[in-house]
Amino acid sequence: MTAEILVHELFKKYPNGIEALKGISLEIQKGQFFTLLGPNGAGKSTLVKVMTTLINKDSGDFCIAGINPEINQSKIQKIIGVASQDNEIDPTEKVENLLIFQGRLFGLTKPAAVKRTNELIQLFELEKERNKKAGVLSGGNKRRLHCALALVHRPQILFLDEPTVGMDPVARANFWEVITQLNCKEKVTVFLTTQYLDEADKHAFEMALIVDGKIQYSGTIANFKKMVNPIGELSLDDSYLQFVKALSDQELTNN
Repeated sequence: MTAEILVHELFKKYPNGIEALKGISLEIQKGQFFTLLGPNGAGKSTLVKVMTTLINKDSGDFCIAGINPEINQSKIQKIIGVASQDNEIDPTEKVENLLIFQGRLFGLTKPAAVKRTNELIQLFELEKERNKKAGVLSGGNKRRLHCALALVHRPQILFLDEPTVGMDPVARANFWEVITQLNCKEKVTVFLTTQYLDEADKHAFEMALIVDGKIQYSGTIANFKKMVNPIGELSLDDSYLQFVKALSDQELTNN
């Protein structure tokens, strides 16, 4: 298999000097459904921002689809889609117009951008919101719009940072149906961060667990659950809680 994302010894400091990432190394294969888990403030969103070229690293290396961002950042931006917690959209612009404009930014012709917009509006069930201004959308519909915008140019790698926050259960189920189809049928590599561990357990295959800027586990979800509890079978949620508590207890003992 071909590695789609390679990260080696990545370091990043906050402006106040505190390290957000402390030597992160990852390898994610092409077509993989990967999830990055960790407590709030662990460094998940910082890592996503570095890999999607939104902020600079301090040291270390990474490449996306064999492309070095220091050599060709613009090429990376063309093959990735990013639905970030920090995505800003013009609240005064209509949903349909935002999607068409995004398509045009990525070089689609006007007819192609309109066609892709119609496909995504249908895919994410935004038909009723088509002519609404983005600023009046519910939180869940804004998240769906963010994801639709990330897919306008048909990226080969999709970064989803807490994508279902604010969605009701039906919207969440419909959203994951779309994403799993992209991953299974179109072989889009998915990089997910989420606090909904049931989503990660159901849809992802491989995971990494980051705590305080360091990777504490990297491998399959199945092996993580076996590692935490070799005798019985725990959910990812219970395994995660047990593992993080053990880390915290160990840190207190060491101190």
